[in-house]
Amino acid sequence: MPNLTNIWIPISEILKSHHHDTAYNLWFSDMELVSLTSKEAMFTTTQNAKRDVLLDIFADELADATFQVVGFRPRIIVISTENEEIDLSAPKIERFEEIERGEATSTDDIVMPEDYRSDYTFDNFVVGASNEFAYAAARAVSEKDFNDPQTLRTNAYNPLFIYGPSGVGKTHLLYAITNKLAKRYPKKKIVYIKGEEFTNQLVDAIRNKTTVEFREKFRSVDILLIDDIQFVAGREATQLEVFNTFNAIYEERKQIILTSDRPPNEIKTLEERLRTRFLSGLLADVSLPDFDLRLAILQQKAKQNNIYLSTEILRYIAENITSSIRQIEGIIKRLGAIKFLQGGELTLERVKESIKDYIAVKGDDSKKFEEILIAVSTKYGISREDILSNKRNKEIVMARHICVYIAREITSLSQAQIAKILNRDRSTLVSSEKVVKDRMADDADFAFDIRELIRSLTQQ
Repeated sequence: MPNLTNIWIPISEILKSHHHDTAYNLWFSDMELVSLTSKEAMFTTTQNAKRDVLLDIFADELADATFQVVGFRPRIIVISTENEEIDLSAPKIERFEEIERGEATSTDDIVMPEDYRSDYTFDNFVVGASNEFAYAAARAVSEKDFNDPQTLRTNAYNPLFIYGPSGVGKTHLLYAITNKLAKRYPKKKIVYIKGEEFTNQLVDAIRNKTTVEFREKFRSVDILLIDDIQFVAGREATQLEVFNTFNAIYEERKQIILTSDRPPNEIKTLEERLRTRFLSGLLADVSLPDFDLRLAILQQKAKQNNIYLSTEILRYIAENITSSIRQIEGIIKRLGAIKFLQGGELTLERVKESIKDYIAVKGDDSKKFEEILIAVSTKYGISREDILSNKRNKEIVMARHICVYIAREITSLSQAQIAKILNRDRSTLVSSEKVVKDRMADDADFAFDIRELIRSLTQQ
């Protein structure tokens, strides 16, 4: 029978390999593993402050290290002994026995990646205008009756295809679906995988002549979730396998859920037969969060991390960090670490200094608009001067509309501010965003070009 100490030792060795001695000794050296089940791993530490940092910053790393040792990824619980929250003089509860005897819930039919997040749920997903439809669709899938033959025959929301740029919450929705379905249907076979990892596993299966086992793994599922499906595009063998897997699952009335950084008709190297199948279900887009949603996410994340931030600070961050939810999460973790390590009040000036590197990536909005002008000018062969001029021929007007649309998507500039930069009346630019949106809806190639421009401008 495994001893918890013998499990903790290799976990601690993995942690040591990832940190220099000072960091390891500060955060991990006084930890103990006191309980382990198929669902949870409980650790103790000696201080409340350490417990908070371990949960806020190192929980994923602890789960990863535990996975490497025991072969499954439990939810991480950390308890502080500072206020005698747990009595260490009592016998330790070596609940790992339950797993060996089969008394704990089996996770054999739930296949997850190493970086899987069991704490991502619908309850902690912040809903706003940019994601409310995708949220509703994901929730509807998670609430389907997978034991009702009539429900399965309708194939409602199947496949569900969620798309949007990186860092806007698509993976959170997939985790939320998985977590809810795993609770509702512990006997169902659920497989969650990244598109890149699907390709890697297929290559390994071909090399090792285990393609029969590979196909059995993916074609016998009740629910298949593939994150970042765009990574299979352009790879002939992988696309063929996805096509056959899709057909096998769909014909059995099983559920398929996919995410991508763009809609199927904009994935240029995707085979047409896959494109049509992806388009046959429900498409739901998630766009970059607007100011109100960024503010709501900041409030939630700060509360989760026990960090007090004034309304002034929250608004400052929401106004200046516009690229992704992931960046917002990174800032909150950074502020939490600064608060713990340095102490003192988090004032606006202190926050500005602490997150200036994040804002430097975004740059000044007027400078960003200049970058937009140059990018659009280069893409469409229209000079910067013509875009800024009063010329009204069709190509120049459309280039101007595109500049306005992209600026509204990736900067905090208002229509009035953009009109001032373009030396035009605001009323002449009011319809610019709608013109571009309407054309993107009707013209897949045009939409692809616009998204590529946005991608290039936000990843600089």
